[in-house]
Amino acid sequence: MEPYFNGKTAVVTGGASGIGAGIARALLEMGAVVYIADLKQENLDRTCEELKEFAPRLHAVKVDVTQQPQVQALVETAAREQGSLDFMFNNAGVGMTVPIERASLESWKFVMDLNLWGSLYGMLAALPVMREQGHGHIVNTASIAGLLPIPFQAPYCATKAAIISASESLRYELIDENIRFTCVCPSNVATAIFASLGKIPEDAVTVDEAVKTILEGVAANKNIIVLPEKTEKQYENFRLDPEAQDEYMINLSRERHENYRTKGTYF
Repeated sequence: MEPYFNGKTAVVTGGASGIGAGIARALLEMGAVVYIADLKQENLDRTCEELKEFAPRLHAVKVDVTQQPQVQALVETAAREQGSLDFMFNNAGVGMTVPIERASLESWKFVMDLNLWGSLYGMLAALPVMREQGHGHIVNTASIAGLLPIPFQAPYCATKAAIISASESLRYELIDENIRFTCVCPSNVATAIFASLGKIPEDAVTVDEAVKTILEGVAANKNIIVLPEKTEKQYENFRLDPEAQDEYMINLSRERHENYRTKGTYF
């Protein structure tokens, strides 16, 4: 795996926390030059301090991925300063688990702008650079919710399903130009998102475990990476047995309805 990343240049959006920070660290450890982009300066400062042993191969840039000019400038800067752009990790995103009546048009737009358009801006900025240099690998962090119809997550599912479809289409369209695409579809990973809710799911894997699976899959040029392993097996089972998927989703929906009725939250 290491030779695939050693000496390469990577941009990681959402790179100052969670899975993004884990990917950045792992890439640096394997000898890559990494540009981490994040909306929050305090997160960038903290991550740079944690990764200071890797200076000067670590670059931190404050970027709002919902703003196309900022994403364009990030990509162009990395490519210009390093002479190439080998990897574009479109990782920035936000979760949303709410009853449909609580999903306002504003919240739909917010999650679309961040999860979908943020990734598209990254892809569309990176593609001309990669096509000109004759190679590149774009990695989009999607979700198992982009592959399965998770109840109470309609806006979130929509964004992740869209980015998976776009990535798969481009994977085949550009295969003869040596441009690779991978979609990462995690279930539960123990990040600050769950910590802020006060409850990390029992089946959540650590960030380090998730990153290992992700980068091994990227190096192997996998199309879709589903993790953790339990979720991957469940997804494959649902593809073979739609009735099992129906039963699971109906039960999950009823459970979440009851949780919202009694506790005001989905868990």
